[in-house]
Amino acid sequence: MVHVTGERLRAVVEEVLAAAGAPAASAQQVARSLVLSSLVGHDSHGVRAVPGYVESLENGAIHPRGEITIVRERATTALLDAGLNLGIVAMHRATDLAMEKARAHDLGMVAVRNSTHTGRMGEYVVRAAENGFMGLVFGTGALPGGTVAPYLGISPRFNSNPIAWGVPAGAHRPVFFDFATSAAAVAKLMLAQDKGQPVPAGWLVDGSGKPTTDPGDWQRGGALLPFGGHKGYGFLFLIELLAGGLSGMSCAPLADYQPDFSAVVMAVNIDAFQPLAQFRDMADRLVDATKEARKAPGVDEILVPGEMEWKTLEKRNRDGLDLPDIYWQRIVDAGARHGVTVTA
Repeated sequence: MVHVTGERLRAVVEEVLAAAGAPAASAQQVARSLVLSSLVGHDSHGVRAVPGYVESLENGAIHPRGEITIVRERATTALLDAGLNLGIVAMHRATDLAMEKARAHDLGMVAVRNSTHTGRMGEYVVRAAENGFMGLVFGTGALPGGTVAPYLGISPRFNSNPIAWGVPAGAHRPVFFDFATSAAAVAKLMLAQDKGQPVPAGWLVDGSGKPTTDPGDWQRGGALLPFGGHKGYGFLFLIELLAGGLSGMSCAPLADYQPDFSAVVMAVNIDAFQPLAQFRDMADRLVDATKEARKAPGVDEILVPGEMEWKTLEKRNRDGLDLPDIYWQRIVDAGARHGVTVTA
């Protein structure tokens, strides 16, 4: 393990991305986003991804200066073309635009197309919540044919199609939830592969449709499963259809699918319905009431959605974080290809 502070890690990632061709402002924004994902405990979506970003910059899959443009716009909606720019940059732009529309018209909804990897969805809904909005974000992956089987199926049709929501509170931090609608995100399979660990039962079937705990089976003809059976499947289907349909990029199993990380960002002005201060107070009281519920045997504390991430962020900001040697070495190697000497 390599121990590093969040501040140092941000500086390293920013320097490596900039050396690989990302504009300074974009490198800073993406570094902040990836390191934040690691700091809140989502290592699968954190700096583990840096070498992949560098490779995509090298091979032209990411166009770091691609123009992000509004293709179609009405008072409360917009279609944003990311120009194959860094997906995190495009998603922040979409979140800003959705909030701008919600400030003016109480609702804002932006579909994003021609995007690269969009990062952790929870980041964008928290940003909306911190600005007094309810945020809702969902999107697809970019693998033709998908990685996730439909309910009662054993071959892929969908991508892992994450969804996140966030709402403001008052004394408490924003309440939010961010999850793949498959049993796990593909990045978590890759994390398990890197660590040489099995995944929980119920996540995967192998190429013959038999349950498996080998994370590599998804790359050998297997498939992820929806979370919660038919319930997750319903989310999977809706997100595939809306993200692909509203963006115009189509859906993973269809012949006209254009592989990209299409997404939809929504912002709702709380104050259009009830005074924001009143809503924040109610959110605080609901958090407190929830945490006062009787605890199951052996449980020390009941957590509300997003609280684990806030606690992890506080701890890792204070104590730093430990990166597996393999992740650190990959960042070192990516930097070295572009003349950057990476040290902790």
